Amino acid sequence: MNAIPRTSRAVLADGWTDLHKAYFVGFVAVLLACWSPFKILAYALPTLFTGWIVLRTRSGISSNRLAGLLSLAVLVALVHSLVVEEFLVFNFVLALVTYSAFLPILVIESKQLASRELVSQLLRVTSSMVVAQGVIGMIQAVYGATQTGTFGGGNGDHVQGTIYPYLGLEGGFANPMFATNMVLMLLACLSMPEAFSGRRRNYLVIGVVALVLASVVHVMAFLIAAGGLAWIITRSRKPPTKATKASQRRVAAVGVFAVVLGFAALPEDFVNGCSIAEHAVNVDALDVPRAIILYRVFTELPEEAPLQPIIGLGFGQFSSRASMMSSGMFLGSEDARRSLPIGSPQATRLATDYCVSLLISFGDRMQAMGSTLQPFFSFLSVYTELGLIGVLVLLAAVFRVLRRVQQKSREHPELRFQAFLFTTGALFVVLLGFQENYWEVPQAIFVGLLLLKVAYANIIHGPDAS
Repeated sequence: MNAIPRTSRAVLADGWTDLHKAYFVGFVAVLLACWSPFKILAYALPTLFTGWIVLRTRSGISSNRLAGLLSLAVLVALVHSLVVEEFLVFNFVLALVTYSAFLPILVIESKQLASRELVSQLLRVTSSMVVAQGVIGMIQAVYGATQTGTFGGGNGDHVQGTIYPYLGLEGGFANPMFATNMVLMLLACLSMPEAFSGRRRNYLVIGVVALVLASVVHVMAFLIAAGGLAWIITRSRKPPTKATKASQRRVAAVGVFAVVLGFAALPEDFVNGCSIAEHAVNVDALDVPRAIILYRVFTELPEEAPLQPIIGLGFGQFSSRASMMSSGMFLGSEDARRSLPIGSPQATRLATDYCVSLLISFGDRMQAMGSTLQPFFSFLSVYTELGLIGVLVLLAAVFRVLRRVQQKSREHPELRFQAFLFTTGALFVVLLGFQENYWEVPQAIFVGLLLLKVAYANIIHGPDAS
């Protein structure tokens, strides 16, 4: 008799498949690593996680998808190297690494991932991390308040969890990464049946309080916007089930609690955040890096690179985090550029003229301005490096995913609450692309993407969706 092939569909004695076990083990490792202080490690996690899944499950589908993505990357690199005036291969490869958080999302087949038990186990681990990080974050916030005399202003920068497990200020991106991770983990935990009862309710309170005290205004604003859009997308003429109605009321209560707490503890932060955001997109504001780069990209760049609006300049060749890391400016300064361990600082002529020169001209003011006024963000990077074609492909992929979830929620009212939470999380990640180069920061979004992947699998392919 032929041996049964070991595939991700093979059901083990405990009811899990190889894929479920591999995903759970990999997720726990990712969760711990993303909340660690080792930022460089985070960039290796998506590739390691994907390799672990492919090798552990020996899935032909995942292997074929991985090969297809690599072939597509090579094709895109060849096209840009032929038609773009200057193309740096190292920058392109580095961009594949910085954007790699989306790799397992594209490679792993959702249908094989659907499992209520897997969701349950993932959320138990996640809720425990919410508590641990929430407690540490609140301690950091209280310590900061003893130094500054208030929970508002820059005190929220103290809230960094174990990404920076100290009571002082890191001065980097740890605070926004704390808030982003907390939002995505809280959204996932809200889908737990027992989320609003007993200990689980206390977990939510701890997480929400820590999130608000982190005082990352753009994260809170995007969460509110994503939630509003998700409600519109997932609503239906069919009446929701009683369980869905109850869950919606409880989530609304959590939202009201967060907003009231925010305005009570941090009133000036929310008011100032609105005026800063308005100033950031004012193209006449010559003292704002974001306004300057937007004006130049849409008026001057097409004259120097006519094909840029259509196909872009190539991955890692302009304003992406990969490009800035390779230039040495992101990790260092004008006087002491600090490159990656491999290679020397390098940047294309256009990246130097438009991006590096902007960083140099504003110098130390960039840190004081915060990410809302700083020049580079993911949507801009996709547009400048992949052109309108890249933007349209991205938007089409997002639309397709949200449309499938919308249809399932309308066909199965019992899935509406899960669909709402998934849609909120997905839109939140999309909106982050308007703030900074978040899509190139696996430490900030990778945990959330893995949770969204499983949520999507269960909505589309789970037993309730059949």
